[in-house]
Amino acid sequence: VSTQSTGMHITEGISADAAAAAVEALAIAREWCASGCTDKSAKFIAGIFSHMQGGSCSLANEFCGECADRADSWVTNNQLPCCVESVVQKGIEAYDYVLENYGEAISEAAAVVEAGLSETAIAEARAIGARLENEFNCVATVYQDYQPDCA
Repeated sequence: VSTQSTGMHITEGISADAAAAAVEALAIAREWCASGCTDKSAKFIAGIFSHMQGGSCSLANEFCGECADRADSWVTNNQLPCCVESVVQKGIEAYDYVLENYGEAISEAAAVVEAGLSETAIAEARAIGARLENEFNCVATVYQDYQPDCA
């Protein structure tokens, strides 16, 4: 679907926001590297995935349930690196900004796309969306319960 067929167009505001996001992403990447965050996050991720592996938690496509319980027990004694926390917070801020400033346009574009889909495709997409939302909520719960204090 082109922006012309949806009636949408790229405004100066969208272009400016995209340019600012690119500058911010570069700054985040530079700080990530300068702080040694790749090694810190790799160690954390290897540890949590190793701890999660076992029982009914053998695939990464389903976090809720035993995987979440195992992750929860890992983060009890192993704090998420603050450099990762910083990136998570920047991502949350960016998501909130996009929803606040472009939520209506995104909804309009989604409606245009949906209008071109079959009822079956729409139902499948909604089911996938609901499953993703459920899995995200399980991850968010573990994160929020053990969010590091990096102030």
